[in-house]
Amino acid sequence: MLTCAAKFALGALSTVVVTRELGPERRGAYIVLVTIATVALILAHLSIESAHTSLWSREADRRAVAANALLLGLGMGGACAAGTALAAALDPSVLPVPGYGLLLVALLSIPCNLSGTLLNNVLVLSGRIGVVNWGGLLAVGVYCGTLVLLTMAGMLTLGWVIVMWTLSAAVPAAVAMTAVRPRLRDRDTVLARRALAMGLRYHPGCVSLYLLLRVDVLILNALASRTAVGLYSVAVMLMDLTRTAADSIAQVTLHQQMGGDHDSATALTVRTTRLATLLAVGSVGLMCAAAPFLIPIVYGPAFAGSVSPLLALAPGLVALSATRTLGSFLLRLHRPLVASGLAFGALVANVALNLLLIPVWGIVGCAVVSSAGYCALAALQTVWFVRVTGVPYRRLVPGPAELRYLAVVSARLVGAVATSSRRTPARQQDGVRTGRTGGPPD
Repeated sequence: MLTCAAKFALGALSTVVVTRELGPERRGAYIVLVTIATVALILAHLSIESAHTSLWSREADRRAVAANALLLGLGMGGACAAGTALAAALDPSVLPVPGYGLLLVALLSIPCNLSGTLLNNVLVLSGRIGVVNWGGLLAVGVYCGTLVLLTMAGMLTLGWVIVMWTLSAAVPAAVAMTAVRPRLRDRDTVLARRALAMGLRYHPGCVSLYLLLRVDVLILNALASRTAVGLYSVAVMLMDLTRTAADSIAQVTLHQQMGGDHDSATALTVRTTRLATLLAVGSVGLMCAAAPFLIPIVYGPAFAGSVSPLLALAPGLVALSATRTLGSFLLRLHRPLVASGLAFGALVANVALNLLLIPVWGIVGCAVVSSAGYCALAALQTVWFVRVTGVPYRRLVPGPAELRYLAVVSARLVGAVATSSRRTPARQQDGVRTGRTGGPPD
């Protein structure tokens, strides 16, 4: 959580720098390029991450998963980038972009992102969360620090932002590769084929889930102006930050959900769902309360129009965050077609309603439709979880126990920080008395 808070602060600073320097129109162009590269990655990655997660609990030789992760990430990512670039070159009307050269730079992030994602998944399944967090923190730090330096030098342009976004994608992959140390001789083609076959069954659901979160930007870009995309992207970005707490809980508990027996995994999922719900309500509520004052002050008066869509997205973000660990648990059931069907149904409804309401209500209509789609998917996942586990719905609702737990954890954290600050001077004095100078504390 502390690492995610640091990433949040650095990410917020970089967003402020980019938003203020580029303005609504060029920020809209930046979002279009990033969205195209990210959507291309999601469409072509074949859900190998979900397949590896499902296979992890059943495969004895996990070193093969690590080796396959690197090879599949680089190979499939490179093919995806090349295919997207070719599609844009053959028919520019398919992918209308601000510049083909900038698109090529953004597409270079795809093999880095895919290999990093698959290797980080191996680390998460192994319980090595710290390495994953530090890799992500380093990437955000490099991105933010470079943007600040370029701004101070008066050199920040749309091109530089895209270049640094692409370079920052390579940092987590490099950190994960160093930690996992995959060996090519451990590769297993039979296991790779099994992962591809399973991933293909999970893939419609993974693609539908991502498009449910991002297709509204592309529809808005087609039906409205890039200025509208820029305003809406700020609302989406700020609301995405509220998912940090739920994502952290899901990341930490994934290896226990996949490695334990069915009953213990169910009990853990129930507890974490209650906690995630409470944190989601708190984080989204704080964002909604601060947005009317925060957005015009931080991003400038030109972005005041981002407040309304942000408020409209709030119910959906609470629902998605609350059910984050439920979605992870459902991977244990090895029912990829059911999972895909739920996400695909929510996506179809989302696209249809966006096409109807964006011309009438603009970015607010886009946000309302997206929020409704998030709530529908969260409800369907909850119903499925309850049916397969027999857990009553009321057990998923947070209560006083979760409030007391958060209070205890917060008090311990504050106490640990205070104790650490008191010990440092004492140890320094002890070092002077005993003649020790320099060096780390014991």
